[in-house]
Amino acid sequence: MQKNNYKLQKYEAICLILIVMVSKLILNIPYYIINLVGTGAIINMIYIGIIGLIFILILNYLFQKFPNSDIIDVSEYLGGKVLKTIVSIIFICVFFFVAYITLSDFANMLKIIYFEKSPLIFILLFFMIGIVVANLIGFKAIVRTICFVVPFTIISILLALFAVYDDFSMNKFTPFFGYNFQTTFVNGLLNTFSLYIITYYYFLMPLLKDSFHYQKITTASYAISWVLLFLTVISILTIFPIENDTEPINSLYLLSRKITLGDFVQRLDAIFILLWLISIFCYLSVSVFMITRVFSKLTNLANSKMITLSSTCILFGLCLLPFNIAVGHFLEDIVYKYLIIGLVFGINFIIMILANLKFKFKKGNSIIHYG
Repeated sequence: MQKNNYKLQKYEAICLILIVMVSKLILNIPYYIINLVGTGAIINMIYIGIIGLIFILILNYLFQKFPNSDIIDVSEYLGGKVLKTIVSIIFICVFFFVAYITLSDFANMLKIIYFEKSPLIFILLFFMIGIVVANLIGFKAIVRTICFVVPFTIISILLALFAVYDDFSMNKFTPFFGYNFQTTFVNGLLNTFSLYIITYYYFLMPLLKDSFHYQKITTASYAISWVLLFLTVISILTIFPIENDTEPINSLYLLSRKITLGDFVQRLDAIFILLWLISIFCYLSVSVFMITRVFSKLTNLANSKMITLSSTCILFGLCLLPFNIAVGHFLEDIVYKYLIIGLVFGINFIIMILANLKFKFKKGNSIIHYG
């Protein structure tokens, strides 16, 4: 088994972030944005995008004092082992929860569309075995696979978006400000949950071969991710009526069904589903890698193999829990959104600010002492 100490080049780091955003596009995140703000989704996405960009620029500044450190290291600097333990446990739980939401949603989608008569456990086992093998081979293998898959996956998404060109009409985007100002700009702040990629920025620095590129990587990956999200929102807004409260099984899949390249090549959705399946597999492999990494830093265990196997078994067990539809919607529509917002824009950000203040205070005292 290779050690998971591979360092990312700039392009690899950007692809790693993009696979996280792609997984969210595949799993109906754009639909939830539209469902909240209606036709105000375009204005809301620009609004959210600016907020996210400002936040990332501030985050880049805050990390300047802690080169080659992640949020776990910063937490230990700020509050010692106690805070490090608390933050580590929170992140392990979050990575498990988001991976569970992702896997359960995608596995159920595959079952409904293609494997209606197959037990769900077989689909889950396919992912579990792949995740274990990928992580045992090593982080480098996961990253190389991501770099190969991401361009094709993005192309498939863009093709799905251009499939609605004939249905495009400005009337479908009016009124531009949605239901009202409060819904678009106040309630619409909840849509910052779609910027889940920022979670990975808190862990990215130590994974880079050259931490000097951290700012370029975060801004570039954020810009590309936002553009993909924005275009997907526009396309879904084009084909789905706002008045329809029924959530489609998968918005992006329904977009792909509209693609035909003449009589010779039709029903490209099966090819797209294969690409998206590999993308989800890559994302889940990264999630398990992050769980393993955080747990290793928390416990100082050198044997990552056992952590990987245990993490995968826990994820498999979570997906087998007999939640009913109401509980599932509550976890995805309420818990997931507020958890991501509270963690990314709340707890972590406060830790970074306080750590910077502590650094500045200690440095100031040092200058006074030695002066």
